[in-house]
Amino acid sequence: MFKTKNLTLILIGIMLFSLLLTVVGITLPISRKSDKIEEAGSQSMLSGDAIAIAMGHYSATSLRLLQEYPSESTAYRSLCGLLERMREHYGFQDVYTVTRNNMGYFYVLDSQYVQSGTEGYHPIGSEFSFDLYGNQVKQLIDDIYDGNSTGGFVPKAIQSEDGTFIVSAAPIMDGDKVLTVLCMDISLNDIQFHKLWFINFNYVSWICGILFVLSAGALYYLHYHNHQKKKKTKGIVDISVQEEEK
Repeated sequence: MFKTKNLTLILIGIMLFSLLLTVVGITLPISRKSDKIEEAGSQSMLSGDAIAIAMGHYSATSLRLLQEYPSESTAYRSLCGLLERMREHYGFQDVYTVTRNNMGYFYVLDSQYVQSGTEGYHPIGSEFSFDLYGNQVKQLIDDIYDGNSTGGFVPKAIQSEDGTFIVSAAPIMDGDKVLTVLCMDISLNDIQFHKLWFINFNYVSWICGILFVLSAGALYYLHYHNHQKKKKTKGIVDISVQEEEK
């Protein structure tokens, strides 16, 4: 009886501890993901704001002309080259600018232009669709154009064929007017949300989850075995009593 009680306490302890580690293994990566997205978005805004201010100061006239008369001119190639150098230097997935008119949003500059033959290149004047980017990105860019935001990033990761990324955006100003919006796609593929030092929380949650199920199963079996044993003992006692009465 004493051994059974100790074994029950041990199994309960294992079950509760493994449950705790399973919860930690699931929730901690989610928390780390939010922190890492915040960090990546904030860093991208530091560089994005500086580039947007410089482009507004030095290239506002060229950008205005490109929006009015879209063409792959020398100015267009030069500005796309600037975005490409920015993309390579900061390790962004893509950098581009979008402008709003009465028909919606359209691409102006695209860093992918210098990478001839790339599928991701969007020609100047082509429609900017939010089908991939979603409502949060649309809201962000709308707020910038409406004067309700000076730039920011979306906190929710976007899924694509190339992995996951977030979008940050900053206005390129022409005086007091938003001329176009500089957008940066920041890849999250190289960020290890599930790893901390040598610990992989995916493995922790799986292993501890299995351990929880096994310990719960063992506890149930032990309880069932003891219950059956008591019933058997009680049956023997009842038979003995009946025989004595006879």
